[in-house]
Amino acid sequence: MDVFGLKAKTAAKFIKNRVQNAGSDKKNPPDRIKSIGALADVDLFRNYDFTGKLIRSFGLAPNQVQVVLIDPTGKNQNILDAPEAFGEDCFGLYGKIKNATLEEFIDKEFDLLVNYCSTDWVFTQVILERSRAKLKAGFEGEGERWQDIGIKLPVNKMDAFHEELVRYLRIMNLI
Repeated sequence: MDVFGLKAKTAAKFIKNRVQNAGSDKKNPPDRIKSIGALADVDLFRNYDFTGKLIRSFGLAPNQVQVVLIDPTGKNQNILDAPEAFGEDCFGLYGKIKNATLEEFIDKEFDLLVNYCSTDWVFTQVILERSRAKLKAGFEGEGERWQDIGIKLPVNKMDAFHEELVRYLRIMNLI
């Protein structure tokens, strides 16, 4: 339990320092999309089949798509119908990752990381900042600093977002 919001404050400081000290640490984009990481809110997992859509649209095997669910509220953890959801307790001071599964996800060099959730929660920003993905996509205005592709749509238009993402990646000849 974080009584004084110390974790969030120090994570915000970590983000601020990374933004100020940002250099040209961009990776080269992939030649083809062969692995996808997805970051989504735990409530979205129950209501939208984004994993199935990613697998079908990109022609990937299920083991080539890895999903991490975040739970900013901390209310949905340990619910039977959802896999592990990561909350504030998985982070230490200054955005340090304390969960081995989450750390493994962040360290994996995905060809594409799709952010389906809001970046209002500071720990979403930490995940996006620390991720080693070659290309990052999400909703425009929801983390322009952390995403290479921003699609301008309302957050609740998931099908339209997915179609636009696939269209952009086809134009870029990555699919």
